[in-house]
Amino acid sequence: MRLFSALGYDATGSCVVGSGMRWRWIRLSSGVTGDGASGAGNLSHKNREATNGTKDCESPGTVPETIAIIPEAGAVNRREPLYRKEPSMVSTRSTYLCRSHPDFHMPADVEVGAGFDGRAYARRLKASGADAVAFFAKCHYGHSYYPTQVGCRHPRLAKDMLAEVVRGCRAEGVGIVCYMSVFHDTAAVVSHPDWLLKADNAFTLQNGFDCGRYLQVCVNSGYRDELFIPQSIEVVTNYDVDEMFYDTMTTFKPCFCDNCKRLFGGEIPESDKDPRWLEYVKWYRGCFERFFIETTERVHAANPNVGIIFNWEWGTRNPVPPPPHITRLDADLIPTGTVASAQCRYFAGTGLPFDYMTGRFLHGLGNWNNAPVATIKYTAACTVANGGGFYIIDRQIPNGDLEERGYAMMREVFGFIQERRHVLEGAAHAPEIAVLHSFDSIMGDKLQFFPDHRARRDRMEAFEGISRMFMHHARHYTALGVPNLLKRLGEYRLVILPEIEYLDDKTAAALRGYVEAGGALLVSQSAAEAGISRPILNLAGADFAGFSDLEYGYFARPGSEPIAVRGRFANVRPVNGAREVIARIEPLRAGKGGAQFGHGYAPAAGASEFSVAIERPVGQGKVIYLAMPAFKQYWQYQNFYVAEMVGGLIDRLLPDPYARATTEAQVEIAVMRKGRDLIVHLVNHSGRETLGGHFYPSTEYMPEIRGIPVAIRAGAAGAVITLEPGGRPVETALRDGCLHVTIPALHFMETLQAKDYFA
Repeated sequence: MRLFSALGYDATGSCVVGSGMRWRWIRLSSGVTGDGASGAGNLSHKNREATNGTKDCESPGTVPETIAIIPEAGAVNRREPLYRKEPSMVSTRSTYLCRSHPDFHMPADVEVGAGFDGRAYARRLKASGADAVAFFAKCHYGHSYYPTQVGCRHPRLAKDMLAEVVRGCRAEGVGIVCYMSVFHDTAAVVSHPDWLLKADNAFTLQNGFDCGRYLQVCVNSGYRDELFIPQSIEVVTNYDVDEMFYDTMTTFKPCFCDNCKRLFGGEIPESDKDPRWLEYVKWYRGCFERFFIETTERVHAANPNVGIIFNWEWGTRNPVPPPPHITRLDADLIPTGTVASAQCRYFAGTGLPFDYMTGRFLHGLGNWNNAPVATIKYTAACTVANGGGFYIIDRQIPNGDLEERGYAMMREVFGFIQERRHVLEGAAHAPEIAVLHSFDSIMGDKLQFFPDHRARRDRMEAFEGISRMFMHHARHYTALGVPNLLKRLGEYRLVILPEIEYLDDKTAAALRGYVEAGGALLVSQSAAEAGISRPILNLAGADFAGFSDLEYGYFARPGSEPIAVRGRFANVRPVNGAREVIARIEPLRAGKGGAQFGHGYAPAAGASEFSVAIERPVGQGKVIYLAMPAFKQYWQYQNFYVAEMVGGLIDRLLPDPYARATTEAQVEIAVMRKGRDLIVHLVNHSGRETLGGHFYPSTEYMPEIRGIPVAIRAGAAGAVITLEPGGRPVETALRDGCLHVTIPALHFMETLQAKDYFA
């Protein structure tokens, strides 16, 4: 009964959904809303034969119970394609910097699309600054918003909304992205109970992504071949869309269905304490990878001119190369520049186009209030400064319209982006500092990263910490996974390993060759045995003697008293030509408590036999080894002394970056190359950010920072620097090999363009 009650179906009804099927009716229990809650009755309506051979819906009538239209076996799609895409249309389109993503998850008992005018819709979007819109073909309920002959058409769909949008967008010159929910499909599970993802033990019920409103589909069910891929092909061969956007992927729980047990060859482990856990998680992730590969290959074969996007895949929580035919990367949802920047810094290192999206709403997607415009503009600035396109997630009301306050938000934020288009479009990260973001490191020895949200949080802390430190202290960097780092190693002047664990010998050997050839390497030590890499220790000239028995320590700071920092230090001494550059200070130990005084911490006492940081020249390059988990601790405690120390070490290894800004405010710097021009974006992170519901950020106010000195390493002679937008020349002073300028005022984002810098 639980399967049927999710959509309001009674136990005698049925819903057959899948490839090659004819529509028929199913029955609904009376007085039930699409969310399964008791609601108003009179949801029934008359039916009539539609011109394409399916049954369509009229307005509510008096005949009770029938509400959902589903396909029966035996139907053949004989309809000629409505819209044929011209070859290479996607590749010749201008960049879609500003995108609208109107959510449209409509339950079965709501009439949708009545009076919808796709041309007027596209016209409003264009007037609001949107370059493209992501319109729904299939939502989390499994309802489709066009007359599908494969999936489950929304039972009260008044017209082919997808066709309306395609016509309107093509007429108005607006890009069209087609959205399809993947592993949320309530209608499919109601039709095929054996397709349900079954997570039925205490561990899996509290982990993974599940908002509780939709039924989830098992990756190993017949869903992929019988419904999902056929419906995707139906869309790309019948509608002139630019991209397919697939949502809701691998954050799900493990599945305990009989089919998964059969395919795995035994009972499904319930936690990483099970001896078969590692085998299982590798197998289970492989199931998703096969799903993605099969989908991309078959959709691309059906229409190679349509781009393919899977939300959140191959980003920071899965830093591996995507399969062939993936054309863009994407992540959502949190409205804050700190998250947007971290995601985009990794995306920028892949070489693929990418977007970040966030909702215009005050508290997630749970209400319709606008967030403060500062929240969305701040998030947008961090996205576009790093080379991404920006989505605003909205929500359509049942007739397909958007609220006026949604259009107002688009006009404000997209207008901000569009006036900077000339310096954003076609620009890419200038390679300078590479931060390694390793799949093996974040997954752990038993792939704990999946599906336990606590393990995901813990194993991401070092990356989150270095991202936060650099974005708030004006350090330009690009994050790369292992394959991309090895491929592009020679492009970067400095590589940083932020508490990387399980580093493989091949990568360590490549890093040695990189340093010997003149590269610079900064290594911060994880406080775990898994972070001990003997090849890296040998490269750094670090004699490792275990870890401190304390969870805190002190380091020497010139001109001041020792600085306390939390975390376990590695006990290392410099050898083989290495020398100490930061000394370690031991806390006072006395009596039975040792160094556990008072509230657990003792004052600094005297010099240690071990070092905090050591430096070693190797070949033509240099290595600095930091014997502490600096970035994980920065994420946890925001110790600005640690940020200062790390900044000093970076300056030793990279004394002449492309650009540096001097300010006490929290300012991000993104250095881009656009043809012969150098682009330097400054983004303000100094706003007052609060957490709604203790988790959802809201920036109510962004202060204006005045008089920010910026030094740009001198490039080609005669390079002219302007302040953008506006093209205003700025006064420069050449000294110490740098062009010195001053940003008069920074609100959200300011840009310096050095024309012909790379001439």
